[in-house]
Amino acid sequence: MYLPTVNPTTYFLYLESKKLYQKGNNQEAVLAGERLLKKNPLFLAAYPLLADTYQRLGDKENALKYYFDYILYSEKKQDKKSLASAYSGIGWFYHLEGEYSKAFDFYNRAIALSRQAEDKLNEAVALRKLAVWHIDKRDYNLALELLVKSSQINLQRQGLFEHRYNLACDYFDIGLVFANKDDLGAAKEFYQKSRAVFEKLKLKNELSDYYFNLGEICLFEKQYQQALDYYLRGLEIDLAQNNKTNLAGDYNMIGELYLEIDNLPEAENFFARAVLASKEINRLPELACAWHNLGLLYKKKGRKNKTRDYLRQAQEIYRSIDLSSYEEIKQELFDLDGG
Repeated sequence: MYLPTVNPTTYFLYLESKKLYQKGNNQEAVLAGERLLKKNPLFLAAYPLLADTYQRLGDKENALKYYFDYILYSEKKQDKKSLASAYSGIGWFYHLEGEYSKAFDFYNRAIALSRQAEDKLNEAVALRKLAVWHIDKRDYNLALELLVKSSQINLQRQGLFEHRYNLACDYFDIGLVFANKDDLGAAKEFYQKSRAVFEKLKLKNELSDYYFNLGEICLFEKQYQQALDYYLRGLEIDLAQNNKTNLAGDYNMIGELYLEIDNLPEAENFFARAVLASKEINRLPELACAWHNLGLLYKKKGRKNKTRDYLRQAQEIYRSIDLSSYEEIKQELFDLDGG
């Protein structure tokens, strides 16, 4: 964060809002942040904090508003570092919504601007987020190349808190690349490196994704109880922070574990939770995933009509956000009808 010189009251409000956010007191964090901006609308660091808090609450309209306000006020102050940060933040917003072309554009804007300003921190952040974009597109080699560049920047500057934090994120995403390439040993190694840095920084609340991804590896290795233990530890963190954006995905992953071990009642329970959580915040990627999972569940039950209904609901969402998943479900429907 690049903080302006401010009076003590304004800065105190920022610290208060940030502390409330870290504790999961999201509504109180919003109130403190909005009071701050009424006093000083040019306090740029408050905008991404408010945007992230609203995103956690599932309020996409206000999250997007504050991300764009971050852009506008960064331009007004001619603050290129904050502007690059704003581009990455809004890119991530669109990324999570499955709007990949918009995300790609904003990530590349952030990279270009940060390089122009010789801003290594925001360059590394944007490179990492673009790498995750390529992971989602299954281009793992390019993703790894981008993550190596990002981690090199952060390693050279790890004496600074923000660079150490981003190095932990680099390690986590490198682990994700290796997991997708089925190199589970390397994936575990980098997940553990990520965890070690987060714990040294006393940021244990950042470990939700760590637990879920490690649980996913255990699920792949058929270590079902260990996988469930990791999932529940991650879920506990997201519930404590009232992270509605994460919870829909959490419920899907736990349901998928129960589906694999043929505990269909528990699987259906968690998929139903995923549907409710996704609908509450209009989270289309996770809603499509939940519909798809319910289709697979009813296929196991031998109920063809219900299977078809759920698969078609998932397919309809994927038509606009993920064509590869759309085609996969199209094939599943074809096979279901005896194709």
